Formats: sequence, structure tokens, C-alpha cells
Amino acid sequence: MIKLKELIKESAWDRNFGDPLPTLKSVSEEHQISEKKELGGAKIYQIDKATDRNNHNEARRLLAVAMGNKKLAKVYTAIEDLNMALGHLPPELSKLRMKMDKELFKQSYKMYSDHDVIVGVF
Repeated sequence: MIKLKELIKESAWDRNFGDPLPTLKSVSEEHQISEKKELGGAKIYQIDKATDRNNHNEARRLLAVAMGNKKLAKVYTAIEDLNMALGHLPPELSKLRMKMDKELFKQSYKMYSDHDVIVGVF
């Protein structure tokens, strides 16, 4: 027969009787994989200059390259090539760019502590 004492265990969190239960904050701090880093002023300046020249695809590509995301860098290069070949950005291509932007800025938010500054230069 199983005793009630054996059924009620507090070993799920590696804590002793009377210790407080873990909070979401304490668990997330323990499992924090890496700290956010800064992109840096030089890269942000390059992105800002590309945006000032109305080269928004290049600005996005620069951010993707800085993050090490080769897939997004290729996508933005292809979008820019099509934009130059057609002489304008068709609505379908604009929708694709917006979809890729969500992925780009989501990754930027996770990776950089100065994400707000990065978004501000776009």
C-alpha cells in the first residue's frame, strides 16, 4: 500500500519543505540562454544611410547580414533585384517584404538590446 507521504512529493523543483515555489521570473532567469547584444552605431548608421537614400531593401539586407541570417539576406537581395528590373515594387512583392520584415524584426528583438533604435532608422 502506498502512503500519502510518498504521493505528496516536493521534488519536482528541487526544493526543500518550506522553500517558496519557483516563479516565472526565477525560472526564466535560470534558463536564459544568452544576453542581448548591441548592434552598434556603425551598422545602425549604415542602415540609416541606406534608408535615407530610399534603398529600404538594402537596409533590411544589411540588418539580416549583421544578424547572420543568410536566408533573409538572399530574400532581400532578390526583392531588390526584382524591384530594379521592374522599376517599381509590385504589391505582391511588397506583401512578401512585409512578411519577411516580421521575421527580421522578431529576430532583431530577440538578439539586440538596441532594437528600438534599429526599428527607428527604418
